[in-house]
Amino acid sequence: MAVADDVVASEEDVESVRRWVRLSCTEPGTHLPALATIARQLQLSAPVVRSALEQLATEGLVTLHDGYRLYSVGTMTPTERAYRIIRIVIHRSYLPGERFMNRDEIARTFDIGVKEAAAAVRQLVAEGLLTGPRGQYVNEYSPEQQRRRVRQLRERASDLRREALELMRTGREIEQQMDADDPKAT
Repeated sequence: MAVADDVVASEEDVESVRRWVRLSCTEPGTHLPALATIARQLQLSAPVVRSALEQLATEGLVTLHDGYRLYSVGTMTPTERAYRIIRIVIHRSYLPGERFMNRDEIARTFDIGVKEAAAAVRQLVAEGLLTGPRGQYVNEYSPEQQRRRVRQLRERASDLRREALELMRTGREIEQQMDADDPKAT
């Protein structure tokens, strides 16, 4: 298992890559340069750029051409966009066995056409992510999905630990300042 698969780009990194794509590649269908080239220009690591581009692909800003590790600018169809949005929502918000939205709910929630939502759900059923009549339930996670979920949870736990440490440090500083300002404390 490659270490690069564990990297998740921060919001700041995603925004940097988003700005770079918008400024550098304005023509729809334009292929992006190699990840290493983008990484060098933005002074980021290639795995971070890959993670950011994968996030931008879910937004439809870029398209990943399966099997090629090749990205291009904004050539995603409405059905592909619906598929990516639904897939992300399932991974981030649903557990195995949970009931998923129907196509009308999907269309309203994500401002997607009902036909596109239905086509995306059919594709997710074919891949095994959704199951049941008309893809109403989230299927058991595959090992790859479980690894992705563990990575997300580890990152969230790490962020929460950092935040807790920062709050504790700030609390200690405030207490020290209050003690220094209180003449009775001496």
